[in-house]
Amino acid sequence: MPQSPMSERPIGQGFNPDIKTLTDLETINQRGIAPPKSPPVTLSSLSKRRNIRNRMKPLIAVCAAIVLVLSHSPDSAAQSPKAVQDARPVDPCNAKPDAGSAEARSFLTFDKINKELRIALTRQDAVALAFLVIFPLRVNDAGATMSLDNAAALKAHFQDVFTLAVRKEILSQDDDFGCGIEGIGYGRGVIWVNASQRGYAIWSVNRDAVPPYPVNKWNIPKIEYICQTQTHRIVIDTVAGGALRYRAWNKPRPVTEAPDLEIAKGEGTFEGTNVCAYPVYAFKNSSALYRVDGGLGCWSDNEPGPLKGATGRLEVSVAGKPPSESSCY
Repeated sequence: MPQSPMSERPIGQGFNPDIKTLTDLETINQRGIAPPKSPPVTLSSLSKRRNIRNRMKPLIAVCAAIVLVLSHSPDSAAQSPKAVQDARPVDPCNAKPDAGSAEARSFLTFDKINKELRIALTRQDAVALAFLVIFPLRVNDAGATMSLDNAAALKAHFQDVFTLAVRKEILSQDDDFGCGIEGIGYGRGVIWVNASQRGYAIWSVNRDAVPPYPVNKWNIPKIEYICQTQTHRIVIDTVAGGALRYRAWNKPRPVTEAPDLEIAKGEGTFEGTNVCAYPVYAFKNSSALYRVDGGLGCWSDNEPGPLKGATGRLEVSVAGKPPSESSCY
């Protein structure tokens, strides 16, 4: 019978001198020869062992101190200049020059998403990309904005969002990233990456920020926002020349008829940042100021938040009166 590799392994000292291997031990046992017994344990032997351990404690402590000092010495932690340079995190905004600070080390997560993003887009891997996105993902182009609420939606619309032109623009990005309140931008803002609780991730995609860049001719009005309150129907759109227009119909007047109120040349801006950003429109006539929030923004747990189903807010300010507010649905 073949023997295991351990069968010829020496078993140490203190045994019967005739027993040098496990095979010898098995042979002796088969002959009925008992292995040597260990010497009996007495109080005297235990006392001797305890005295030896006590004499060894100072020596063990000295050795441990020497190892601790050596492990923290400058020479043991020294690295080559190239190793330090390779370990330095990318800082696209040049805002965290100290590579040893906690803020600078956080950019290591941007290095990670940058590498994984390029691999995922090259392979057109929607599953891998879903881990690099903060949902809901806002997707903008020259005509409209849509929201992808989860990974399943991203997988279903991957080719619609990350088109060939979008992927090409991202993959051709060098180290010259754009920086702004929106975060870190690729190209002319085709995607925006920002910090989140789980690291850096993609917050928005702008499909029209790729060549050839679109030109809005405004041949027909572009709807910006629709608001329906309990008493009014309101439409905000952009007309020829890029001017904002406000139109309102008193309920139950149908919108197929002329509006009860129309104000041209309004102003538009944004409030909030990142996923909390929302458009704000303001229109003024001789009697009142009309402000429409085309979104809800964000609110803390201590705030009541908007009413269920609301998508925005209308505020009407008339001189000498407190402003009136209505939720948009």
